[in-house]
Amino acid sequence: MSQIDAKQLYLQIKKGEGLYTEEIHCPMVLDVMNDEGTMTAFCHKAKISDALFYKWTKKYKIFRECYHLGKVISKYNWEKEGKDGKDEEFFNFELWRMTGAMRYGIGKNRVRMGVDPKASPYKQYQQLVEMANSEEFNASEIKQLMEAINVGIRAFESFELQAQVSKIQEDVSQMGVRSANNFNAIEKAAKTD
Repeated sequence: MSQIDAKQLYLQIKKGEGLYTEEIHCPMVLDVMNDEGTMTAFCHKAKISDALFYKWTKKYKIFRECYHLGKVISKYNWEKEGKDGKDEEFFNFELWRMTGAMRYGIGKNRVRMGVDPKASPYKQYQQLVEMANSEEFNASEIKQLMEAINVGIRAFESFELQAQVSKIQEDVSQMGVRSANNFNAIEKAAKTD
């Protein structure tokens, strides 16, 4: 188990240390993905949270590209390990297989969503298209995601339309009150003439 200095980490976070530096973190993510093969290992080495890691991948294009290349390198190393180890007597095939399932989704359907839950359905749709261009989704996964967003868009549009109808009803009601007041004023003015 890895030992940490909790107080030092806390003070580092409080001071704002651990901020992104391209020249440090881009080579680091490539090295860690080559050696250990996981985003978690990178976060541990960089002393950052996974939430901050994903913010970096969204905000910094070069870091994102280095991470994606690191994933390719990591998966290549895993495949090579299996190929090299398949004929070895003591090769732990089950561990190798489980590593592939956990890290790369081999044999499992895993999707990590990077969609802003507070965004409008239109923006979420755009975010999914961006993810589809940068991640390894199969056609079925993309279809399901797009269908789900389409349902969300229709619900969003229904709520927006209902809000507009309610506003129109309120405006018509106010117009009726104002019109009645106008007629009363006209009647009073006619009586005084």
